[in-house]
Amino acid sequence: MTHFERPDTVGLVMQRLAENAKDVDALFVLAAIQAREGRVSEGLTVLDHVLRLDPTYPGAWMFKAVLHRMNGENDAERSAREKAEDAER
Repeated sequence: MTHFERPDTVGLVMQRLAENAKDVDALFVLAAIQAREGRVSEGLTVLDHVLRLDPTYPGAWMFKAVLHRMNGENDAERSAREKAEDAER
């Protein structure tokens, strides 16, 4: 039986960002990693950077709404959800 080894996602993301600090895909994954590890505010900061670089990045506004909900920030969640809906139009 073959053993599947999980890739070092953090290492891969950091390598991509070392090569290109404006890599929105790597930044989006970094925001998700931050949130998964309980650092939701840091995830939001990274996600804000993604959205400054690409305001139409797929899923970013909806993910931002989720992170604001996790932080108990209802108004910010609502605002991000509205922007997500606008971006889908």
